[in-house]
Amino acid sequence: MFLMFLPPGMWLPSLPNILATYEARWVLPYFTALTPFIGIFSALLFAALSDRKFDAGRLLGILGITGAGFVWLSFSSLEWGWHPGWFLFFQSCSMLISAPMIPLITKIKLANLSNPAKSFPLYSICGTVGWLCGSILVSFLALDYSAKAGQLAVAFRVGMSLLCFALPATPPKDLASRGWAAILGLRAFGLLRDAELRRFYLASALLAIPGVAHFMITPTLLAEFGSAYPTAHMSLGQATEVAAMVFLSLVAGRFRMRWFLIWGMSLAVLRFGLFALGAEMGALTLLFVGVALHGPVYTFMTVAGRIYLDKRVPEELQGQAQALYSLMVFSVAGIIGAFVCEWLYLSEVEGASGWLSFWLVLSFLAAVPLVYFTVGILRQADVEAR
Repeated sequence: MFLMFLPPGMWLPSLPNILATYEARWVLPYFTALTPFIGIFSALLFAALSDRKFDAGRLLGILGITGAGFVWLSFSSLEWGWHPGWFLFFQSCSMLISAPMIPLITKIKLANLSNPAKSFPLYSICGTVGWLCGSILVSFLALDYSAKAGQLAVAFRVGMSLLCFALPATPPKDLASRGWAAILGLRAFGLLRDAELRRFYLASALLAIPGVAHFMITPTLLAEFGSAYPTAHMSLGQATEVAAMVFLSLVAGRFRMRWFLIWGMSLAVLRFGLFALGAEMGALTLLFVGVALHGPVYTFMTVAGRIYLDKRVPEELQGQAQALYSLMVFSVAGIIGAFVCEWLYLSEVEGASGWLSFWLVLSFLAAVPLVYFTVGILRQADVEAR
């Protein structure tokens, strides 16, 4: 987990500034949208393979090594002065291979932990610390604006991939399914027939649309308001994420996971509100507080959400259920969010110098899934009480 999340912690928070250095900032929305679009075609497919044919750990190792090569090529192409389209091409190839990695490691953890509700957040902390260390390392080495940050990250990704072959055995459990629906992982869409699962999937995806702005736009915001080390300052979210995961592990058995989801959505609305207020006042401290809220938002939405999902799906569909979550939240919502956030940025910030309106619109968009999910949960709780 540490080595899996350290590489993206090195290059994702610094990517807007890296692309600007090589006069390629214009590809950012296309990268943010294209890579999750490519991932649509592989997430369910490889998750289905882990459910039906292959050990999840070995499959994870193979995907990690292969994807690392394309990540190295993408950043090297910037350094070599190639057209930014090559960066998009190599990143798309990487995403085609690497999209299932998080669903696969999630399946491995949930399948091998004796008490996932307590232990899952603690193991996830290692990933958070990895991301945190990656971001700090980039600023420590003064690579916030250099393609070498991505090249260096590849070495850690290869090390992670090799360790995957030593993970506990997680063999396939669905040995009976046949046909193209099973091969392509399409059986996972049947989960949407369940009203509670459908509400969870849709709310998570809707929240992820404005959430794209956190890594896509926030580094630019910090740099504009005086942050000398925006990549390191973005890691404040990972620092609070550690505390949030410890908290989740300690209290997970006392509250139902659905309430953590509501807390996460509420904090997402507050985060964008703080960005709006901080930008309007020119207060970098408020922007830092907004960045720090990313930790509990991620923990209560994604970590608690994956546990919530695992408790509600059949064992033979666990890998595909997690992949469907990644598909809807990181792929479909990622594509929509990339263009929505970039359009808002160009029209409200660059077009009218209005950070305030930019973040207020995103805050409103984040409030929509909060209301949708909360109303649904309250109605369900009322039915259960009767």
